[in-house]
Amino acid sequence: MYGYSEGSIAEINIHENLVNLANMARDSLKVFNEIVDNLVSDIDVGRLYSRILELKSRIEDNKLLFMEYLVRLGEGLPYKQSYATIALGFERFTQLLDGASYRLTILKSRRLEISSEIYRYIAMFKDIVNEQFRNIFEGLRLLYSDPKKTLTRISEVSKLENRADEVYRNATFSLYTEYGTKVLTLMTLRDILDFIENAADLLRSLGEELRYLALHRIVVG
Repeated sequence: MYGYSEGSIAEINIHENLVNLANMARDSLKVFNEIVDNLVSDIDVGRLYSRILELKSRIEDNKLLFMEYLVRLGEGLPYKQSYATIALGFERFTQLLDGASYRLTILKSRRLEISSEIYRYIAMFKDIVNEQFRNIFEGLRLLYSDPKKTLTRISEVSKLENRADEVYRNATFSLYTEYGTKVLTLMTLRDILDFIENAADLLRSLGEELRYLALHRIVVG
């Protein structure tokens, strides 16, 4: 299914489990996208947020099962720590999306003002994280079948993280300029930006773990 040329049953199971966790994280990202896109509409984003909570619970459960599987494989398993780090990363990514989504629902439910400029920065941030995740997902999917393409994908993740840093700096400056006297709105929006920035940083770190694994596939085979 994923283009294995050779490899142990354990490697195949590990890869399929990581792709499964990535799929669940991607589903969470899709719901986060809906919340951002509907922030200025009449749609009840609170109902959308409940889906994030369900997905977060699912990924936590599946992560635990995966970690137990790694433990049962024993200490001799190559790259065990990298596999564990990637699994924990997908769980943490969903938690960060949950944090941002919860605060977005607070903004809307309490009718807190959000300017068109700040909304534009949040939407830009969202698009960058989506592009990062798309490259992470494809890099993971191709890890065993074409690790050189995985390296290409990961290079894009690092470039996108630099764009995310720039958006974060500009958004933060605009935020304090516009909301300096509106403490509750300022704090809520700052939290949202921080969660999304942390998600972008996390994806870069996940990319480095994938880069390490891909290099081993290329060099060692």
